[in-house]
Amino acid sequence: MTNLKKIKRPLLYAGLSMTLLGQGAFAQDRGSSADQLQVSWQVKEGQNIRKNPVSTLILKNKGKSNLQLNDWSLWFNFIRSIDPNAIDKRFAIAHRNGDLFELSFHRSNFILKPQDTVHIDFVTTGLVNYTDGPIGLYLKNNRSGKATDVVDYVASKTAPQSETEKVNYFAYKYDQNKLVDGVAAQPIIPMPASIQTDNTKKFTLKAGTKYFVDSGFAKEGAFLTDFLSRYTGIHLSNSREQESSIRIIKTKGLKPESYRLTIDAAGVRIEATDNAGAFYAIQSLKSLLNHQQWHKTAKSIALPHSRIEDSPRYGYRGFMLDAARNFHSKDEVLRILDLMATYKLNKFHFHFIDDEGWRLEIPSLPELTAVGANRSTDFESGKAIQPAYGSGAGTRSKQYYTVADYMEILRYAQARHIEVIPEVETPGHARAAIKAMRARYEHFMKNGNKQKAEEFLLDDAADKSVYNSAQNWNDNVMNPALPSTYHFLSTVVDEIKAIHDKAGVPLKIIDLGGDETPSGVWEKSPKVAAFMQQNNISNVLDVWPLYIAKINKLVQEKGLTMSGWEEMGMRNKGKGMEVNADLGTSGIQLNVWNNLPGQGQEDLAYRLANAGYKVVYTSAANNYLDMSWDRDFADPGHSWVGTVNLNKTYSFAPENFFINLRKDDTGKDLVKEAYTNKETLTARGRQNLLGIKGALWSEKVATDQRLEEMIFPRLIAIADRAWGPEQAWEKGDSFDEAAYRKAYTAFARKLGEDELRKLGLINGGYRYRMPKIGVKQENNQLLINTDYPEFKVYYTDNGSVPTAQSKQVDGSIPYQQGKKYQFKVFDTAGRSSDVIIY
Repeated sequence: MTNLKKIKRPLLYAGLSMTLLGQGAFAQDRGSSADQLQVSWQVKEGQNIRKNPVSTLILKNKGKSNLQLNDWSLWFNFIRSIDPNAIDKRFAIAHRNGDLFELSFHRSNFILKPQDTVHIDFVTTGLVNYTDGPIGLYLKNNRSGKATDVVDYVASKTAPQSETEKVNYFAYKYDQNKLVDGVAAQPIIPMPASIQTDNTKKFTLKAGTKYFVDSGFAKEGAFLTDFLSRYTGIHLSNSREQESSIRIIKTKGLKPESYRLTIDAAGVRIEATDNAGAFYAIQSLKSLLNHQQWHKTAKSIALPHSRIEDSPRYGYRGFMLDAARNFHSKDEVLRILDLMATYKLNKFHFHFIDDEGWRLEIPSLPELTAVGANRSTDFESGKAIQPAYGSGAGTRSKQYYTVADYMEILRYAQARHIEVIPEVETPGHARAAIKAMRARYEHFMKNGNKQKAEEFLLDDAADKSVYNSAQNWNDNVMNPALPSTYHFLSTVVDEIKAIHDKAGVPLKIIDLGGDETPSGVWEKSPKVAAFMQQNNISNVLDVWPLYIAKINKLVQEKGLTMSGWEEMGMRNKGKGMEVNADLGTSGIQLNVWNNLPGQGQEDLAYRLANAGYKVVYTSAANNYLDMSWDRDFADPGHSWVGTVNLNKTYSFAPENFFINLRKDDTGKDLVKEAYTNKETLTARGRQNLLGIKGALWSEKVATDQRLEEMIFPRLIAIADRAWGPEQAWEKGDSFDEAAYRKAYTAFARKLGEDELRKLGLINGGYRYRMPKIGVKQENNQLLINTDYPEFKVYYTDNGSVPTAQSKQVDGSIPYQQGKKYQFKVFDTAGRSSDVIIY
């Protein structure tokens, strides 16, 4: 975040279309003030929104009685910084902590009459899209403390943009969407290591077809028969191997997760050495079917003769879900696991603990969920944490996973050959835990039990250190000098391990975070000063590697592997973070995200792997799925790594990241020579690269629908890159763009022709992101396409909004100057995209 003092402050005003009444006026009943308040937010026109833009909050009294604003304050969450000095003096906007702001009204008798409005301008750091706007608005009475959500609130999705800019953007989208003509869809997603198909020869699968399953693969056999009956209506008949046309055979000598799949005149033969291999062979068989064959109306299915020999490129193929910032239910997690399994992803990194929420029940420490999973406007009482990321004034019941929930998730994942890796954040991103243990401390201190109170305490009340975290918290870091910090971590790890054992899914790896500990921490802590003296440390920066070594030992003594974010393998000697070679062979597994083009850390994953760390490449530049797809103000998501569309995700070359770097996160061209001195993977480093992972941080993802739209179909591209073999365009020193475009076209065609239509059928349908439309004018024609193919575009030219009954575009339509054209995409389930107007 940009420091506030760097914001340029123009002269601002609050434009008032209202009447200020005298002292004798009566405000309305305070309990319903929020109900009669209408609020909207918009960005002012005529400015560069990415450089300290001016935003406007518009408050309207839509009721029938006066609203006395100075009796109230308006609170909201806002992910950007606000300049408190660049606002009309009748108002004040104060940053409270994290993303929480308070707008107060200074005039002593500030009354808004019915139907009147007040416009409040303020300056912020750069904006990219409408999800950067204020959310979670609530009114809080200054006398009673009662808070009520502002229900009638709208954030404008329209940014200041000229017609020329719109036309240029649509043309840019059209060029970006174009695929290579004459390239067929790849047969399976993810792409197998080796596949041969003969579409002139078919094996017909029909009701009553006999099947045989080796006794060791009974669960996988049940999975296949259940799929066929549920989605195709075809029921198989169990029989002996010699009489069967479908055979799932246990064989020797194949690598883990590998399989052979043969389809010929004799039928379907699956061979695997382990259960995962048999399971993935069935997923490939499902992918071979086109989407029409997934409908129950089919009486038979014709399968092309095929020979597939397949092994994954990487043993670690993962996805991280943040369920701490915004909670997502157990049922939604199970839906995500189903699609992970469909596309052969095998590691679920479960990030359910962060500053803004503790989302897992720990029976011995009930405060963690009683306080840490409870957001309230009464947070100053210490019995809850503050509203965040749009949670508002209302409390929501059980925003955490019970022990029973978590066990169900573990077993569900295990049945789909997915390992769940839980994450407990330390020392930073720990505010929910810190506040919960502080509440526990206060409780036992009131009862006179000092020993019990301090047992799990995570912060030092005498610590006067000043810091500001990446999410603008000033109190979110555990104190490494407290023995109770280690006792807390040991207890939590033990309890999570016990839950895994009870579920019959042993815990192997636990992630302890380690990311984004802000500068300035511990510098003025008396406890840390004593800790440094005890350990012969003269620089507070050296507390960090010591802490990492201590918690790694704690985890290893429990028979577990510790994983964490890249900072665990780094240290600061006074000139910024650098690789800490001392812990390279300590067994720590690192998730490396920082590779932003043009920022200097593009080779960090390789440097850490070369130093001996086991690395999971979690490329922010390609695989952070909370990023917006496009620089379109109506497109949701973060933007700090630039945009991440499907093409960008697919283009990730894990072992040769520099091969296709063209632009930085702002779109500026990069000079290839900038990477001349960057490290590449050594033979040792290549062995230490365990795999790749996608990640979704949920600050801007409050609903399950938004979650699925942000994840899919980009996660499918990650799966293809994680499983499929290294491709020719990834190798060497020069980028073969033609080869890349053909590979991407084959992937995109399979996705558009089949896979997304299947997503509309699985589990009642997934709400994947609808494709965006590109429009380009050439002569007297409008050329139309979408950013993944085979979706129908409908249009109108009479001012009405298109429906599925409107005229359909067939590549292009005639263009007449002066006419207004509106376009929409519809999928087979009837969902539609936003309308675009040309």
